[in-house]
Amino acid sequence: MDLNAAGQAASVIGCVVGIVGLLFTLLSAPRRADAAPQAVRTGKATTTGGGRADTGVVSRTGGQAEDTGDATSQGGATNAGVTDSF
Repeated sequence: MDLNAAGQAASVIGCVVGIVGLLFTLLSAPRRADAAPQAVRTGKATTTGGGRADTGVVSRTGGQAEDTGDATSQGGATNAGVTDSF
């Protein structure tokens, strides 16, 4: 095998190894869509005049809220925990 053919073969092998590594990384990575949403140590939310204050999690699939801040609203909705309607 001459140097040109060896260089081409090395390029093909390197490309295949790179693609296999990329596919492995993408397919073995944990999926974020499966993880439940979280709200931890959030700040205070205050609204007036029919606004919505949310320091927790709004999700139809559940979630986790820990040590959330106060949610205060004058004439609107509040959420400092986990709710599925907002």
